[in-house]
Amino acid sequence: MIAPMLHSWRDPQPDEIAPLLADFLDALTGPVHIHLSGRDSSRCRVAVTLLHGNEPSGLSAVHALLRQGIEPAVDTHLFIVNVEAARARPLFSHRMLPGDRDLNRSFRAPFADDPQGRLAQVLLTCWQTLAPEALIDIHNTSGAGPSFGVVTSIDAAHESLVSLFTHRVIMTDLVLGSVMDLSGRFCPVVTIECGGARSQESDRTALIGLTQYLSLERVLDRVPGNDVIMDYFHHPLRLELLPGVAVDYGHEALLVRGVTLLPDLEHLNFNQVEPGTRLGVITGELADVLQARTSQGVNRLLHFFCADSDYLVTRVRMKFFMVTNNPEIARTDCLLYFVPA
Repeated sequence: MIAPMLHSWRDPQPDEIAPLLADFLDALTGPVHIHLSGRDSSRCRVAVTLLHGNEPSGLSAVHALLRQGIEPAVDTHLFIVNVEAARARPLFSHRMLPGDRDLNRSFRAPFADDPQGRLAQVLLTCWQTLAPEALIDIHNTSGAGPSFGVVTSIDAAHESLVSLFTHRVIMTDLVLGSVMDLSGRFCPVVTIECGGARSQESDRTALIGLTQYLSLERVLDRVPGNDVIMDYFHHPLRLELLPGVAVDYGHEALLVRGVTLLPDLEHLNFNQVEPGTRLGVITGELADVLQARTSQGVNRLLHFFCADSDYLVTRVRMKFFMVTNNPEIARTDCLLYFVPA
């Protein structure tokens, strides 16, 4: 089958960029690779955004910098990926188009013979050919919450890249088929979660971080300022639905096997969650509804959660992040991530 087209655009001028973000998005003909010539052409960096169509902060930052006519320190390659999902009306409401797989779960061999698998292969081949000194993948969180970076190893380069955007770092060994899994294959890779979508603070985080990533001569050995203390969280687990299980948000229990989560759980993002905290109502046996597997495939669900009078309850003190109130994301990805406090 024909590989998906990746459109190229070299050194766009500010007057070629539509003033409004929505018009800029609508003018794109599909996934696009924008090559900005830097002051030093012997090195290059890559930034990726809009792998999920409902996460616009990275796109907003790219749009603003192109409108400014920024000249990067080194050659910089910007990839705007899931354009069709982002501009499906209403704008920035679709993580992926109905029937599509999650593109950011597709960067793992063997690549699926579908549009997402083929596009992931095209992107990976392009990045390996470019041989950048760093790659940053910019997202918004699935729910409201603060910014953080995600890495698969802790060293000076990864910490330096994250510190351009935020002081919170999550170290994970979960392999999901995401861009982050590529770290170490050809350069350091970090994922930046700028905070909730449609948030001015998230847009500001993306713009400040991406401006530094493009402008600074060195980004792999940057020492955070004395007023910045990096906050690390190690080896998170994902609270996931088992196949065929229903999910909803509210105060009335589902009538079928599943979980009904409280609608305001987003306020728990990066806050300490005490033992005995009620998260929702379980219909059916807990172990038949949810799972929380380590990278080795061990289900630790009952170590961290229990059912108490049909309520889903925490057993131990934890910190949550990426808590979502979107049932489609909960169903196709996960309800939340957590680490023991």
